[in-house]
Amino acid sequence: MASDPEVFKGIILKTSEYKEKDRMIQVLTRERGIVNICVKGVSGKTSKVSFVSLPYSYCDFTVTDSHGFYYLKEGNVISGNTGIMDSLEAMAVAGHISECLCWSVMQSENARDVYELAIYSYYALSADPSSFLTVMIAFNWKLLWLLGLATKTADCISSAGNSVKLNRRGMEILDYIGVSSVSKIFTVALEEDDIRQLRPFTLEYLRIQFERNIPDPVLKLGLPL
Repeated sequence: MASDPEVFKGIILKTSEYKEKDRMIQVLTRERGIVNICVKGVSGKTSKVSFVSLPYSYCDFTVTDSHGFYYLKEGNVISGNTGIMDSLEAMAVAGHISECLCWSVMQSENARDVYELAIYSYYALSADPSSFLTVMIAFNWKLLWLLGLATKTADCISSAGNSVKLNRRGMEILDYIGVSSVSKIFTVALEEDDIRQLRPFTLEYLRIQFERNIPDPVLKLGLPL
């Protein structure tokens, strides 16, 4: 028997087809972490829930719980973050963010903080898709801090091995990202040399801490440099 409806806000991280006309979505929420929601009849011509086909949207959801499984009753988009779709690189970084969140938030006790990071990350990508590398660097390092997997950069360098060197400015930038509120970290102006060192360093540290072979999402596109 279905429960009384529950209402919450969340960000759509992933969508996938489920049965013929339905869709399964993974949603990051502030209080519940990541929840799976089944959306019935998405493919119908008169569907009022077609918005769930758009990943990275920030939405209101009204759901019912039936046998421990969420079903979408209704919902609407608060912010579609559609600017992400204007750039292949921004889309690749958005996918990278989604993967990292799906790997980590389920087990995290920091869902509230990570939820805020996700909102600002996707908004920054949508507002300025050309800033995709800055967003990726800031997201990578802040996520590690929020999960308790990174501290002051000087203490993290040895764990990352000798493959990536950081100068003093690079270390100061990462320390600023670590201790600052998420509302400030995407305003950091990175120069080409900053990106050249921080991009591989933050990715390598993610790989080590997550114990996964995480590719550079932009290089994975195989576009001309």
